[in-house]
Amino acid sequence: MLGQKTLLVNPPLVDGIRFTRQGRCQEREDVLGTTKPPYTLVLLASLLRESGCEVRLIDQTAENLSTADLIARLDAEGFTPTIIIFCSTTPTLEADAAEMLTFKEHWQVPIFSFGPHASCAPELSMEKAPDIDGMFVGEPEDGVVQLAGLGSLAEADLVPSLTFRRKGEVIPCKSSGTYAGFMEMPYPAWDLLPLNQYRLPLTDKPYVLIESSRGCPYSCDFCVVPLLQGHSFRERDATVLVDEIERTKRELGIEYFYIWGDTVTLNVKTFSRFCDELIERDLGIKWFGNSRADSLTDETFVHRLKRSGCWMLSMGIESESDELRVDMLKRLEAKNIRIAVENLRKADIKSFGFFIFGYPGDTPETLERTTQYALDLDPDFANFYPAVPYPGTELYEKCRRMGLLASDEWSKMEYSFYLLEGNGLDERIVMSSINKARRRFFLRFRYIRRHFGDILRLIYTKRALTWQVARRLLFNERTITGGTSSGAIAGR
Repeated sequence: MLGQKTLLVNPPLVDGIRFTRQGRCQEREDVLGTTKPPYTLVLLASLLRESGCEVRLIDQTAENLSTADLIARLDAEGFTPTIIIFCSTTPTLEADAAEMLTFKEHWQVPIFSFGPHASCAPELSMEKAPDIDGMFVGEPEDGVVQLAGLGSLAEADLVPSLTFRRKGEVIPCKSSGTYAGFMEMPYPAWDLLPLNQYRLPLTDKPYVLIESSRGCPYSCDFCVVPLLQGHSFRERDATVLVDEIERTKRELGIEYFYIWGDTVTLNVKTFSRFCDELIERDLGIKWFGNSRADSLTDETFVHRLKRSGCWMLSMGIESESDELRVDMLKRLEAKNIRIAVENLRKADIKSFGFFIFGYPGDTPETLERTTQYALDLDPDFANFYPAVPYPGTELYEKCRRMGLLASDEWSKMEYSFYLLEGNGLDERIVMSSINKARRRFFLRFRYIRRHFGDILRLIYTKRALTWQVARRLLFNERTITGGTSSGAIAGR
């Protein structure tokens, strides 16, 4: 069996920088203030165990473990993998593949990848990483289990979601993967990770992900989620989710949970059942997640979220301009954004707003209006990102058609860089506007007074991160190797 001894890997730091490589999230550590646990790897480990594979899961980023040290560790344990599967992202793909090549050459085993790059632009991704034997397109779970069960790589074409290499030729996948067992998934193999390494700022508490839903019915043109998970919104049963939370608290002592899904509150009716189940069991936990403003306009529902333990919700607001949100296919009305922020404040749930700078059609004037809009809305936290044209998205194609792409370098397709040029905008102007927006938002006397306790907790829990942010805000530094985002709670 090809997967008799499977090694699952979250690759190491890239030039000293910690990246999250989980689902659509492909950002530096400082966007969240921590790297997210590699949930998909943990789920894969459970599935592979069930299918009879011997599994090792190593998060090189969390352990700050070099590739050489990992090889030495596994050799000392007598574990020689028969296959290696790793998560990756668009900006880290080439660096990650180079690290995995060392494993491949040492043990003479095939290496496979999954992530946004593989789902959005699989053949181009294979070209960027010529030593990778294959990539899973879409949701990887069923494809990984199928591959692990094969007798040899000669049967790779039996895995429909696999784009693979045969005699130097790239063979495209037959279909995008959809995890058929999503509703009945096994308990994730959290025992294989050093959970104490994933800690939230402000609380300094460990946390794990609880996956509530997959897919998104919306079509925001900058987003990779539909390419990863499709447009069909699928939800797990409320009782099953709370059972998983209760077990995790009981067995692992975890009290903070990231309810994982692109828009967890999308279906108010079914998510209310989840909240009611949490309220009834009174587990004493706190949770946070990603939402949409137009699902938070019912004040009664938002207060139910609070009673269930909701600590914070993040929302993509993107722009002050209704026209730009229409161009993005965001389908979000300004009145609902304001109501959502107000409802969260009334319920004492922290709000986190995301804003995109430099989207096609933006100008220096619209960037200023978006900054002022963020100040007027006054969420508890905000982050301002440059538009990132990930290959395979409609935004990328739009930028190509409009001649806006100033660079097509994948390693720069993350929030530290702006790769477009046009409408009076370039990298210098957009990144300078972002820095200015952060200073104006976070250095307001009113803001500092209201969040003084949060600031002290952030300094206590994340000293290095706080120093980076302070240098950024006060001195307009652009520390590419150390991170550039001022976010400290929620990830995009």
